[in-house]
Amino acid sequence: MTKDLTTVDKMSVYIPAYNSAEFLSRAIDGLLAQTFPADEILVIDDGSRDATAEIAARYTAVALVRHPHNSGLGTARNTGFRTARNELVASLDADCVPDPGWLAGLVRHFDDPKVAGVGGRLIEGNQRTVADRWRRAHMAQEWGDQPLHNPSFLFGCNNMFRKSAVREAGGYDESMRTNGEDTDISRRLREKGWDLLYDPEPRVVHLRHDTTRSILDTYWRWWRFGVRAYANGVRLRSVLGHALFVHFRHTFLDLVRSDLNARRFDLLGVDLAALGYFPYRDFRLWLAAHPKSPSHRVSSEV
Repeated sequence: MTKDLTTVDKMSVYIPAYNSAEFLSRAIDGLLAQTFPADEILVIDDGSRDATAEIAARYTAVALVRHPHNSGLGTARNTGFRTARNELVASLDADCVPDPGWLAGLVRHFDDPKVAGVGGRLIEGNQRTVADRWRRAHMAQEWGDQPLHNPSFLFGCNNMFRKSAVREAGGYDESMRTNGEDTDISRRLREKGWDLLYDPEPRVVHLRHDTTRSILDTYWRWWRFGVRAYANGVRLRSVLGHALFVHFRHTFLDLVRSDLNARRFDLLGVDLAALGYFPYRDFRLWLAAHPKSPSHRVSSEV
C-alpha cells in the first residue's frame, strides 16, 4: 500500500450519467456552488438516448466524455478515473444534489495517508409515493448519524477516492453494469490494506422517484449482485429454493417485521408485491441463461 501524502489543493469530480436529463442540471449546479470548488468536473455520458449530453455541453465548466454505447456503471466509473487529471477523484450520482460543503467535507480526511476513500451521507429528498418511502426505509444509502472507520463499503452515490488506490485495486469491475461495483471496489481496497471512512456531514440530496415496479427491480438487482455465484450460474432448482428459503423466509419476512415494528403500515403492500416479484425475476434470469428451454417465451433481458 502506498503511503505518500497527497496534495489536497485540487480535485476532480465525475458524474456517471445514463439517460439523466431530468436531474443532471441540478447535480452540476450543486457542484458549481461548492465552498471548496472542484478543479475539474466531468460528465461521463454512458450512451444516453435522451438530452443528457446536450445538457452537460451547456456548461463551460464541464468536460463531457461520451461512450458510444451504454457500457454500464463499472465502465463509466473507470472512464471517470482514467480521464480525471487529479489524484483525488470524487463521484456524484446524476440524480443527487450536493450541499455546498460536500467536497470540503470529503477532502479534509485525506491528510491521513492510509485513507483511500471517504463517503458522505445521502438524504432521500423525494417522499411523495409509497415506493419512495419504501426506498428510504429499505434501501438507505448511508450508514447513519455517526462517523465510521472502515464501514462495510462506501456507497457509490457520493464519495471521493485516491486515483492511485483505485488503480492499485484493479479499478472497477466492468461486468457490474447497474450496481454492486461500490461494494466490490471497497472490498478490494480493504484487502490491499487501505482504510475507508464514512462521514455523515458531507451530504447529498437524492432526487430519484420510483414506482412499485421500479423500486422492486432495483432492490432485486441489489440482492442479485450481493450473491455473485447465484447471479453468474443460476439453476432452476436454485430459483425454487431461493423463492422459499431466501425470498420468503428472509427477505419478505424481514421486510414485514421491519415495517410492522416501525408502524410503516403503508409499505406492507410493497412488501407483499416483493414476494411475487423477486421469484419472477429469478425465473427470468434462469430463462436468459437457458434460451433453448421449451418454456423460454419471454424476453431474456434481465
